[in-house]
Amino acid sequence: MAKKKTVKEASVAEEKVKKAKKIEKEVEEEIEEELEEVEDLEEVEEELDEYDEDLDSEEEEEEEKSSKKEKEDKKENKVDKEQKATIGRELKKVVWPKAYEIVKYTFAVLVFCIVLALFFEGLELLMAFIKGLFN
Repeated sequence: MAKKKTVKEASVAEEKVKKAKKIEKEVEEEIEEELEEVEDLEEVEEELDEYDEDLDSEEEEEEEKSSKKEKEDKKENKVDKEQKATIGRELKKVVWPKAYEIVKYTFAVLVFCIVLALFFEGLELLMAFIKGLFN
């Protein structure tokens, strides 16, 4: 009987060892799967880091472009402001004519035009008269 108990105990122990080995294999497989997942996650994280770096470099380029544009715009605005200020100062120096001066100058131009018209008409009549003498 003692041999039967030892044989049973030995077979039970062997079954427990087999179960333990089976569990150990399953645990090892799970650990390997998790390690693979971790490696995949690390690869994904590396890809994300590279993508982030690309985005950062693109953003920096855009910021540089926009800052250059802003600087150019500021220069143009500064030039525009300086030009406007200069124009304003020059316009303040202009002496604008009064209303009676405008009427006076307009009348002088009209009289001068009439005098020139009469002069050229007289010249034409004189030439016609001289031409008539020789015909």
